[in-house]
Formats: sequence, structure tokens, C-alpha cells
Amino acid sequence: MGWQEWLGNVEGKKLLVVWGHGALARSWCSVQEALLIGSRFGMDVALAYPPGYDLDPQVIAWTEENCRENGRSFQITHDLREAYDGAHVVYSRHWMSPQAYQNGEFLKRQEIERALQYPEWICDAEKMAWTDNAIFTHPMPVDRGHEVTDDVASGPRSCIYDVAENRLHVQKAIMALTMANL
Repeated sequence: MGWQEWLGNVEGKKLLVVWGHGALARSWCSVQEALLIGSRFGMDVALAYPPGYDLDPQVIAWTEENCRENGRSFQITHDLREAYDGAHVVYSRHWMSPQAYQNGEFLKRQEIERALQYPEWICDAEKMAWTDNAIFTHPMPVDRGHEVTDDVASGPRSCIYDVAENRLHVQKAIMALTMANL
């Protein structure tokens, strides 16, 4: 796990999963996975997003349960300053609103227009300064200039390439297990 490579034991550290504005219509998968992974590893978890970008209520309930079982906190906020304050890991990623699909149709243009109304929801050096020397993480590809600024994504506290490298090894192992008939 890339976060452990950078921070050692992540138990008791604060994970911030924060919505990042952008013109890409991304799914909820990796964001919700990060909530579940962080809460299972005993991290304090903060979820921040502008109004209208709620995630799956069941995933929220599981995250709350994991945090409670580990004696950790879980908070949902719409305040960027509160969200970034004291974070050790910042995961900024755009995700679609629950209104992205209507009557079986994906409303891509409306979704992009809605997202671009929140340019302040970008991970930048100013917000990273509010953290506890946090690392920046992302599953890639990064929407630079929207989810995060270049100076953060390519900065000394960015672990995005380490995370991508680890994912490559996991993918190769899964392929070997499934293709080798083990």
C-alpha cells in the first residue's frame, strides 16, 4: 500500500477524500474504495464535497461502521478548510453527482457544467499547507488543473507514481493467478 510506504503505520492518521472539480465524468468506484480501505486500516476519515455530490449511502454506512469498530472518526463536510485541516493523506478526485443518470441516460454535458461551477474545489499548495504535511494520492490518470494543480501532483509529497506502480504489481499477480489456472 503506497500510503504505508510513505507514512509507515497509517492507523490514527487522517485520510481526506475530497471532490475535485473537473470536466471528466468519473465514477464513484475508486473514491468509495478509498473510504473503505482507509476506514478498515484504522484511519480517521474525512469526506468533503460540494452539495449534490453525495456518495452511495451504503458505502457511507460501511465507512462509519469501520471507523466506529476501529475507534476512529468519520466526518462529512462541505467546508474545504475544515476538511484539509490536519490531514495526513489527501485524495482529490472528481466524481459524478447522483443526478448524472436520468431515465437510463447519462447526462454528460449537464454533469460537466455542474462540476465546473466549483473551481475552488481543486487541490493546491494553499490547501495542502492546511494539512499535517500530507501526501497527495490519486489512482491516475490525474486531471491536472482541475482535480489538482501541477505543483502538488508533481511535488515532493505526491505518491501517485508509487501507488500506480503498486497497482501494476497487483494487476500482474491477479493475471498470473487467473491465467495460470492456479
